[in-house]
Amino acid sequence: MDDSDVVGLALKLRSLVWSWRMENLMRLVVVFGWRDPIIQSSDWIRFDSGLGPGSCDVIAKDGAAERIEIALSTLAADDAAGRAAVHDAFNRASAALAGALGAPATEVAGSIPEIRWGGDETTLLLTDLGVMIRLRLVTNSWLAFHDETNDRQDRWT
Repeated sequence: MDDSDVVGLALKLRSLVWSWRMENLMRLVVVFGWRDPIIQSSDWIRFDSGLGPGSCDVIAKDGAAERIEIALSTLAADDAAGRAAVHDAFNRASAALAGALGAPATEVAGSIPEIRWGGDETTLLLTDLGVMIRLRLVTNSWLAFHDETNDRQDRWT
């Protein structure tokens, strides 16, 4: 995905007006043009967002969606060259998003770098997974739970 596609997708995600209910999922299909749904469960639907089957996930808990996760790159080789290419793409995407959205609210360093732009109810996350990049829109309640869980795990390791 080039920079303008990444920015366009991020802007569309941030301006999304949706109930966050899985029974209203068709709204997302219309807005984003996703296709070929694969139903993993009533709380997990995968789509082809343009990079192939399963390149987009909508994940819920008890019918209430918590995360929309979209691949911005295909899987790279799990070697030094592949990870370097993904990290370069992550840096380009983060610069493009910062130019369009402003400075991120949070930058998470570490083995899984992540940049976050917070909103009133949701947060946009750009994540470098080493072999691919994902753009996610998550509810703030899910993110708080996620961060708390990870903080607890970090204290025990």
